[in-house]
Amino acid sequence: MTNKIFQEPKPGVIMHTAASKLLVEDQALQSWVGFNTEDIYPGSAHVLDAIKKHPEATSLTRTGFNFAFNTTDREPVFVTIGKDAKRAQRMAQAMSSLTGGEGYELSYLSEGCDLKEVDAVGGTLVDIGGSHGFVSVHLANVYRNIEFVVQDLPSTIESAPKPACADWRVAKRINFQAHDFFTEQCVQGADVYFFRWIIHNYSTPYAVQILKNLIPALKPGARIIINDHCLREPGTENPWDERLMRSMDLVMMTLLNAQERSEGEFRQLFKMASDGFVFKGVTRPKGCRMSIIEAVWKPDEVR
Repeated sequence: MTNKIFQEPKPGVIMHTAASKLLVEDQALQSWVGFNTEDIYPGSAHVLDAIKKHPEATSLTRTGFNFAFNTTDREPVFVTIGKDAKRAQRMAQAMSSLTGGEGYELSYLSEGCDLKEVDAVGGTLVDIGGSHGFVSVHLANVYRNIEFVVQDLPSTIESAPKPACADWRVAKRINFQAHDFFTEQCVQGADVYFFRWIIHNYSTPYAVQILKNLIPALKPGARIIINDHCLREPGTENPWDERLMRSMDLVMMTLLNAQERSEGEFRQLFKMASDGFVFKGVTRPKGCRMSIIEAVWKPDEVR
């Protein structure tokens, strides 16, 4: 009632508000609240325990979440939650409610990421960790000639809709492929290698390895595009965006020993992976919370 979720119109009488009614009726919101209170919050209470015992704070299995649920050195959060179908569904709905909300629309991606040259030559974009291909479907509707390869783990690819969408002209240019991005990239010579909501899930050693695994497949001029939050200096965002993005940074630490990154930290990731990556910078469309971080593979360029 203090937070205006319920109301007390007269002593001893408790009534709904529009906010509490929404909690009852909106399944995605229920999932978001449940995921926070039952999975993230217990983990957050043990982040300091995890850091004190493992101060390097990079392992996927030595997180606050692992300490909270007694899975330290056994399995990462996704495996633990994946063992319980209801819990897994709740997490998926919670993430969907966040990433599908205001400030995360895919229209910002197509607005801020210019793929006209790739489209002109009928090039290929590899959507790495692309789940069921919703990003590729969106881009395929914008660009009529680009071929798309959506990569994810076998279980995800098996459950993906085939065709990817009802429009056959779009669906025929989208192919699904089972691939683990911790192994060497198997699509040789693509024009773009794309990551959305992937790199922020991993601490620096893992993120650098993901980028290194691209190298054997890269042709000169290949673009590597990351679509993630990119943190600005504290106090430079509007307060609501600042809260959401900094909170996500803490959630990444709690669950995965991972993080949201600044432009300098993204630049450093590419530098650590190889001097052949030329960092091109960060673009953030107005109104969007996510940024487009790009590097180009130019192994022979002298810098």
